[in-house]
Amino acid sequence: MNSDGFDEFKTITYGDRGNLKFETIETGHIAQSAVEGLNHGSLIWNITGGDGEFSRATGLITFNFTFSAEGDVVDNQYGRLSTP
Repeated sequence: MNSDGFDEFKTITYGDRGNLKFETIETGHIAQSAVEGLNHGSLIWNITGGDGEFSRATGLITFNFTFSAEGDVVDNQYGRLSTP
């Protein structure tokens, strides 16, 4: 992570169903929130494929989160996945 943001390349494993692979489209962003001691961030992941049921998957996932210096994290993801 740099001072301006971050990039991610990830894989989520769904057991016997397969693996879903994705990466950030643009650099994610982190900033202080209006609540003292709380930071927030967001990014968009592009689904790049996978294996098993996800071998030809495409789509996008949005990721929004908050975190504190104490390690408290709340995150939300919303994805739209297509598998031809």
